[in-house]
Amino acid sequence: MISDIIYSFIIGDSFGLSILDNNDNSIKLKKNKTLNIEKGYFSFFTTNLLATIDSISNLNKIDSKDIMNKLALSLIVGKYTNNKVVIKPDNETLKIIDNYRIKNKLNYNFNKDNNNANAISRVLPIVIYNYYKENNINNFLEVESITTNSDLVLLGCYIYYECLFNLINGYDKRKALKITIPKYFKNSDKNIYKDILKGDINYKDIKFDDNIVNVLKIVFYIIFNSDNMNDILLMSSNLSGNTNIYCSLIFPLAYMLYGFDNLLFLKGDLKNKKEINSYIKNFERIFK
Repeated sequence: MISDIIYSFIIGDSFGLSILDNNDNSIKLKKNKTLNIEKGYFSFFTTNLLATIDSISNLNKIDSKDIMNKLALSLIVGKYTNNKVVIKPDNETLKIIDNYRIKNKLNYNFNKDNNNANAISRVLPIVIYNYYKENNINNFLEVESITTNSDLVLLGCYIYYECLFNLINGYDKRKALKITIPKYFKNSDKNIYKDILKGDINYKDIKFDDNIVNVLKIVFYIIFNSDNMNDILLMSSNLSGNTNIYCSLIFPLAYMLYGFDNLLFLKGDLKNKKEINSYIKNFERIFK
């Protein structure tokens, strides 16, 4: 299961990039050139995921500073990327990583008002670690907070975390969102997610951007309105906006619900597949 669920995330990221409008300026290469997407590429979402699983594999524990070390390294030497081709994250996340690289210190004062969904790309490895090792909410908060200090983003990440955790435990998609929100989060933030938690999302209310609330509305709208993987692929193909973000989060949920077979045809084109396999095998090994 571990290998397939991680691959479903990476395939989702790559699939989302392949259908991304090349005129969309939200994802860029170095020197701010608009991305000319090559088949099999993946974004910083996957870089974030691979850095996280590599850190956990090497240390056999969760260490937020080590994860940040690896993210900083990836931007310098191209590790966890498309054969050394770096697709950078949003500017706020870049500032945080650069600040850490210069000062060698985590700064939790960044990104208080930025609700970009980038941090959610680290959720999946924490779900897997906590499922097999220890269900510790502090692990989750510590790792998610390294590139965001927005309570709204942290709550969105928590909702996705709990949904994945519940699906692994065999819940159906409706029951998986019957989540008790910890007192750590403010009622005003909880209220913003009420339509998602109720499974009552109006498609007309969705904005196709990288705001965490809109991202989760898109993700769960597709999950709630699908019955199989063919539905998922068809609906995902018709998305606009930050499609790599949406698909990287949709596909692991879809895998838990419908299986992996329909995604296998997308696996062969991935860049850096040999190294990806190595990272995943090392990650699996700590749970055996």
